Amino acid sequence: MKADVSTDYYDLLEVERDASADDIKRAYRVAARKYHPDANPDDPAAEARFKEVATAYEVLSDPDKRNHYDRFGADGPSMGDGFGFAGGGLGDIFDAFFGGGGGGGFGGGGRRSGPQTGPDLETTVTIDFEGAVFGTTEPVTVRTAVPCDTCEASGAANGSHPERCQQCGGAGQVRQVRQSILGQMVTAAPCPACRGAGEIITDPCADCGGDGRVVTDK
Repeated sequence: MKADVSTDYYDLLEVERDASADDIKRAYRVAARKYHPDANPDDPAAEARFKEVATAYEVLSDPDKRNHYDRFGADGPSMGDGFGFAGGGLGDIFDAFFGGGGGGGFGGGGRRSGPQTGPDLETTVTIDFEGAVFGTTEPVTVRTAVPCDTCEASGAANGSHPERCQQCGGAGQVRQVRQSILGQMVTAAPCPACRGAGEIITDPCADCGGDGRVVTDK
């Protein structure tokens, strides 16, 4: 979103150049309500001005962007594109927390060391206009994985414990020797028997099925 560089941001919000952050916020609140498309249906000029005041507020409400604007103006050297963000989709909740066989790296063993970091959880919340503009806090409920209380996150049933994998000796990796035109090449891969965990649960916990975690609402 880019405002007309010939229009001063302070003028758009009708504030002085030494206006405080609260003054700028109040001025934007007034301007946003005045020019919001919902209040001016089928008015392209109002919609354009709404975008301009939104851009002005985005700059003047941020100390770094405001300082840059005060020094160089809207058509000065760019501050870069480091203000955006990217989001990622979510798959099945179990895939996010329990999916995929652990693939220990080449530098160390693959013993169980806790859950892998999964993608961020996302949810949809309906908020009003002021909340969207000025920020708000809303309670949400998400499904997430937590340590199993029954087995204390070990994955093994009470009275039992995980056993060291006999195929990889607890390393979580198996080494494979392959012949190539350059000679022998040694590679490491996740152990297929324990799936990189380094241990095998022969008597899994009934509540978590051996994962050591259960999915719940928080």
